Amino acid sequence: MKCFHYHWWTDKVEEMEAWYRGIGFETRQRIGRANGEMREFNPPLEWEDFRQDDVQFRIIEMVQGRMNITFGQGKRDRFDHIGFLVDELEHDEVLKNAAHLGWRVDEGERRTFISTPWRFRVELQRRKEAVGSEAFPSLARLELNIDRPGRLSALAELLEAEAEDKGETCLIRSDDWEILLSREQGFGLESVEIRQPASFTATDPVGVLMTSTI
Repeated sequence: MKCFHYHWWTDKVEEMEAWYRGIGFETRQRIGRANGEMREFNPPLEWEDFRQDDVQFRIIEMVQGRMNITFGQGKRDRFDHIGFLVDELEHDEVLKNAAHLGWRVDEGERRTFISTPWRFRVELQRRKEAVGSEAFPSLARLELNIDRPGRLSALAELLEAEAEDKGETCLIRSDDWEILLSREQGFGLESVEIRQPASFTATDPVGVLMTSTI
């Protein structure tokens, strides 16, 4: 199970695409509604080719190395979900854990979403082509603020990971990634740490701090 993905709704979709392209991500697809119908605006099209169409983007997908970042049009910045690449066995085991926890599951042919009690979802992705073939960058750590009640270590039970539960914080750890949940005012993804050889520190347009580790 690899942590590879996160998704935002935002009114800054063009700024988000430009920012992630600026640090080396490739735009894989753009899908949005224009003139009452859903259409693709994928590269090699650029923003000047469709700006006049006033597109409401459902998804813009950015890929680099073992990371896949997506965002869609929203009225404000709202964090939606984190994603894991899984095989069939891992997928079925996580669904059993979700049923035990009583969490809602929306199972699809290629990906499944599980609703947590904390306003974000967990995506289980079975398509290996969702990421690139390069080893770097990859997601090493995510830090999320949680502003609703609920036992934070339940996420570790869902993902069959280790948990260091201190009540107001819970560090969830696997061999490949970490997720830190903190009980704070305000909800959302606060920061991510990526594995890559070069040192990097920057903040994206929705306020996520991105740093690097070797």
